[in-house]
Amino acid sequence: MTDFVKMDCYTGMRLRIGIDRSVSWQPNKFAGTHGARFSVMDNDGLADMVLAKRPKGSWVKITRHGEVLCYEKGKPVMLGSISSPPKLEFEKVDPDPEDPVPGMIWSGPFDGEYHHFCDDRFWVQNIHGKRCHYSECPAELRNALEKFKPLGGSFVVTPWRHVIGVIEPQPLPEAARSDWDAMSHEQHRLIQIRIKGAKMLPVYICNWDDVWEVELDEPVDFSKPFTEEEISEMNDLLAQYSASPKVKKTIEEEVKDAEEIEELLEESEELEELRDDDDFFTQGAMGLMYTPSDD
Repeated sequence: MTDFVKMDCYTGMRLRIGIDRSVSWQPNKFAGTHGARFSVMDNDGLADMVLAKRPKGSWVKITRHGEVLCYEKGKPVMLGSISSPPKLEFEKVDPDPEDPVPGMIWSGPFDGEYHHFCDDRFWVQNIHGKRCHYSECPAELRNALEKFKPLGGSFVVTPWRHVIGVIEPQPLPEAARSDWDAMSHEQHRLIQIRIKGAKMLPVYICNWDDVWEVELDEPVDFSKPFTEEEISEMNDLLAQYSASPKVKKTIEEEVKDAEEIEELLEESEELEELRDDDDFFTQGAMGLMYTPSDD
């Protein structure tokens, strides 16, 4: 189980459940309106479970543990759970490719739990805009991320536990180009949609290991007095400004503008989703599912 509901974190792969039991996914609201909406075959009883509690349909989010979350009365609520990994099948795109290689271009749905990191700090942002930091980050996860995103940034964990992210130009496996040439029209479109947003390429980074049971800390509250740990950290910092300061080392450049733009875009999309999810559509026009190839 994740700490998401406890920490008011509303994150995961976002699916739309219609009153007619249809399930669909779209990269974002704009892309969905302009033809990039994909039907999902529900082999997991997801629609029945959601409609039993929200008979008019609902947006939901699926976590890496199969938890099904919705947004209700200003906070995330857990409706239930499905299989982990899910038994959901996407039309025309594959959310769970076989034997993915780190650095390969990610052509599946770019969606899931959004996580962020910088140096040794890893966190999930909650609906109040506060950071819930990892109590401890698995070394293997940090090493895999720093290989492709050395300056930090964001990454996504899909319900199939694939860790994916967008990266700036850098050498990729030789097979990456041939992979692109072999992709379908729909896969090309998904990659294009992601590049248009962050101006970076989506790639597979690693698999989230089952033993990585990350716990989240409560958000920092600066209205409270200093803790002993915080006092110790400040004393260590002030010691660097003594009468005999150490030679200042060259500092690695700050996280690039592209990474900051990436996070701003994600925050904007999340706010838009919350508005949509809080008062779900009442019309019953979800019988029509379409994709870019249905023209």
